[in-house]
Amino acid sequence: MTIRSPFLVALSFCGVIAAGTLMSAQVAVDPPTVTSVMPTPIVVNASGQLLTVTGTDFAPGLTVEVMSQGNTLTFTGAAILSQRATTFEISVVLTQPGAATLVVRNTDGGVSEPFPLNIVAGPTPTPTTPSVPVIERIDPEKATRGTVAQALTISGQLFARGVRITLTDPTGAVRVLDTGAIEAVTPTSVRFRAVLDISGEYTFTATNPEGKASNTVTVQVT
Repeated sequence: MTIRSPFLVALSFCGVIAAGTLMSAQVAVDPPTVTSVMPTPIVVNASGQLLTVTGTDFAPGLTVEVMSQGNTLTFTGAAILSQRATTFEISVVLTQPGAATLVVRNTDGGVSEPFPLNIVAGPTPTPTTPSVPVIERIDPEKATRGTVAQALTISGQLFARGVRITLTDPTGAVRVLDTGAIEAVTPTSVRFRAVLDISGEYTFTATNPEGKASNTVTVQVT
């Protein structure tokens, strides 16, 4: 029967611990890897758009860097959305087309290879033709002369918010009713108030903010 001294047992135990520590130190931690970023291509947008990043070894607390046009956007903490080990999302504002890259940095020092992003300009907006308002009738068509502003309503089509009403009185004087005189605007009607203090024929025109003016309509004042 062999009896080992406590000193030799202690040395053996320490050797096992040292070997285990050495083996742990030799275990390499894989850096994060980015395999795709969606959508692709990325269309420039003045508001934030969501990018979904897919890959491997995305660790909690990671940081994302997006390099574009010489600028670096950094995302961390709450800016990293729906994170898992293989995917996460970020909301990015990209306003210039061109090449860009995305890099993921883990807290242990692991860094992904730069992943290329293709940022393209969106379709050119088709110019819209300004709408021309049309007056079909005015109510009332006849009014009594007075110094107090009277309520009138024009009915028709394509009246836009911000429409202006131009009034020409029987003497030929022209005035544009200010916004305080216009009480309500819908696409098919405009209600406003005007002082009709001269007997004769008043004409009214509606002009949308783009500058397109309607036909005229008349009110007979006695």
